[in-house]
Amino acid sequence: MQHSPLRRLLGALLLAAGVLLPGTASAQTGLQIPSGFYAGVFASGLSAPTAMALGPDGRLYVAEGGGQVVAIGPAGTSTIASGFATPLGLAWHGKTLYVSSTGEVSKLFPRKGYRSFWRKTIITGLPTGRHQNDGIAFHGTWMYVGVGSTCNACAESDPRSATIMRFHLDGSHAQVFARGLRNPYGLAFRPGTSKLYATDNGRDDYGNSVPDELNLIVKGGHYGWPDCWGRGGGTKCGGTRAPVALLAPHSSSDGIAFYTGKTYPRSYRGDAFVAQWGDTVNSLGTGHIVVRVHFDGSHATVSTFAGGLSHPLAVAIGRGGALLVADNGTGTIWRIQARGH
Repeated sequence: MQHSPLRRLLGALLLAAGVLLPGTASAQTGLQIPSGFYAGVFASGLSAPTAMALGPDGRLYVAEGGGQVVAIGPAGTSTIASGFATPLGLAWHGKTLYVSSTGEVSKLFPRKGYRSFWRKTIITGLPTGRHQNDGIAFHGTWMYVGVGSTCNACAESDPRSATIMRFHLDGSHAQVFARGLRNPYGLAFRPGTSKLYATDNGRDDYGNSVPDELNLIVKGGHYGWPDCWGRGGGTKCGGTRAPVALLAPHSSSDGIAFYTGKTYPRSYRGDAFVAQWGDTVNSLGTGHIVVRVHFDGSHATVSTFAGGLSHPLAVAIGRGGALLVADNGTGTIWRIQARGH
């Protein structure tokens, strides 16, 4: 895409000030990506970005670990809300932005042409501990929220822990939709289907035998935690559902996005990208990458798509069909696009 002289000049001025315009690529720095793609910095200087969602106004909305939600647009980066306790989930439904933070879900309503927002908390008191509530996804009149376990491996006292819950859009009609999921961080519906997928972080004991997982979530499904993992690992696997894809143990497989753009090769359509924050437990060195999950019927194949990252945590499909990768460790959002676009 060619930029106008004015945009190039503005981009140069903002780059000198440490701010990058969306779509203004800097030189690739250390990322390893497949041939036929190029990478640039979409935005930098963020504070531990945890989640991203493209807004109806065209700006990219980003949650930061310190409790802020910022919007990134042609005029730069602005804070639209603050005071959240570790926001890890962010999703738009229509013109309302939903935020999943520790034990709560809130709604942000835009006003004055998205120049300001007002906040309403609709869910409180979700169980938290070692993990908390994470990603959000919508289908029809339902909102789905991943709720992590309070421990590494235990018998939970609260039946809402280690589940995917669903609610009406106002936070009412709470239901446990699926269970046995230690930390279902990323949730997404595959485009053109009603199929909900979720990443799940495996338990951190049993050496390196417990994989992370990508699961197809069904109503009433049990996914094995804490006793059963992977495809028949552990015990008490009877009646549990096996993952559609096995991911590296201790890789902390988190944010997920299905490819909905049109600029990547056709073979990428409907595939998933998963951000793997990286091992901090067993010194395996797993994670620190973005993987591609390619679907061929009911079969899924996992491969590395982007390496050279610190702690990638969130992924999103941006305007123009590029993959956006939020690196929690460096405060950088990368833009990865197919050459020729």
